[in-house]
Amino acid sequence: MGQCDRRAAIGAAAALLVGGTTVMAGSGTAQAETSGEQARKSFRVVDRRGRQRFLVSSSKPPISSGGRTYPADQRQGPEGTYLIFNDGDGNEKGGIVSSSVGAGISLDYTNAQAITLATRWEGVHGAAMLEMKHMPDPALPIDRVPAMPPRVQLGYSTPEGAFLVLSDSRGRPRIVLEIDGDDNPMIKVLDSEGKMVGRLPETPDGQGT
Repeated sequence: MGQCDRRAAIGAAAALLVGGTTVMAGSGTAQAETSGEQARKSFRVVDRRGRQRFLVSSSKPPISSGGRTYPADQRQGPEGTYLIFNDGDGNEKGGIVSSSVGAGISLDYTNAQAITLATRWEGVHGAAMLEMKHMPDPALPIDRVPAMPPRVQLGYSTPEGAFLVLSDSRGRPRIVLEIDGDDNPMIKVLDSEGKMVGRLPETPDGQGT
């Protein structure tokens, strides 16, 4: 399985509430037609200082980080249902998203995603992946954080099979374990240029390249 094919397959698959007295606030209220119950587009839980600790929203919400609020269009991920977790300072630290074609769970560093567990499906095809990313400079605001490369990718897709990719600090795959769509196992070791320098099982000429 090529790295480009793998990223295409899993790119689609691929963003704690603490105690204390809380207040629940709703927005966008309307009467539900079927049950007569009051419906909300979103609600949030805040602590005694008024800082958000938990948010549920039926659309992509803004991002709270470092004392600033960033517009929703800067958030990765599809439109869908969002559950957002915030720390004691109101900074976002992870969440859950669900859409009509996939779902994901994210745990964050100070200013970027750290771990993502995601799945996506379309018809008879599906993919699932656990990804761990490189940590950026924690002093950077989120709008200045460059795209962080993945360091660990563990995944599966219907056509491509299962794989584990370990990458260096620049996101270059260096060790790849895979079982392809035809159930053939393989282990590859790559250099910094992407050239294979070791392989199991070896190629027919026994050179392992």
